[in-house]
Amino acid sequence: MDWKHASSLFIFVFLIINICLGFLYYQKVERSNKIDTANEKVLSFVNENIKLPKELPEADGVKLNYLSGRSKKFIADNTKRHDTVIKDRIATNLPLGEIEPNALIEDLGPFMESVPYRGKEYVFSGIDRKNRRLIYEQTFNKYPILSNDTAKVVINYNDVNEAYSYEQSYIENLQEGIGKNNKKKQVVEPRRALEILYYQNELKPGDEITTVRLGYYSVVPNIEGQVLKPTWQVAVLHENGKRETFYVDALNPQEPILK
Repeated sequence: MDWKHASSLFIFVFLIINICLGFLYYQKVERSNKIDTANEKVLSFVNENIKLPKELPEADGVKLNYLSGRSKKFIADNTKRHDTVIKDRIATNLPLGEIEPNALIEDLGPFMESVPYRGKEYVFSGIDRKNRRLIYEQTFNKYPILSNDTAKVVINYNDVNEAYSYEQSYIENLQEGIGKNNKKKQVVEPRRALEILYYQNELKPGDEITTVRLGYYSVVPNIEGQVLKPTWQVAVLHENGKRETFYVDALNPQEPILK
């Protein structure tokens, strides 16, 4: 055996193996650096001192579409006038317990099921204590039509906590967009909507996000014919005590933020 040639071959193979191992190690380090860099870019609301709700709404597998519809024309009693808002007194004042969401939902349940037009399609959404009003929002497939004066039931109550009158508006003939370019799409995660607000300087350290809801929002909500788009509604209590509500497009979050 030619030991001289054999040793040379051994050294050559050893060098090749070292080069391969070195290349694999380099790739591993590069992957590690990329992962570390990506992790550094993940926004931490805790580190930014921005408080989130205990739970955010579930969005996995939720696919929605744009809606269109028109305001219903109600006929006022004893007149031939048509109006998009009907106002009426409640036949007998309804005593209310605590002016708190859970108690009100129970107290007003029978009324909402029997008096307003399609009252079962509305969901309780808020209390206006200053003006003594209780607000219900119309829904489509369980998702609320957000902050829209043409899709509400507003119940008025007095200083002894009795509901005495209501007003109602309703969007009828609601239908999802049709056509090959208007199919249902996966909505973005709520955290993504919050990150967009942060990076556009709408959220700052010390802020608290009090409510996050998914629903439908109209850019021009007070006209008879409307197009409503899937939207994340984000209510924020700023550190200075100011409250703001933001609307982030749930299908195209790059669209301008609305307030």
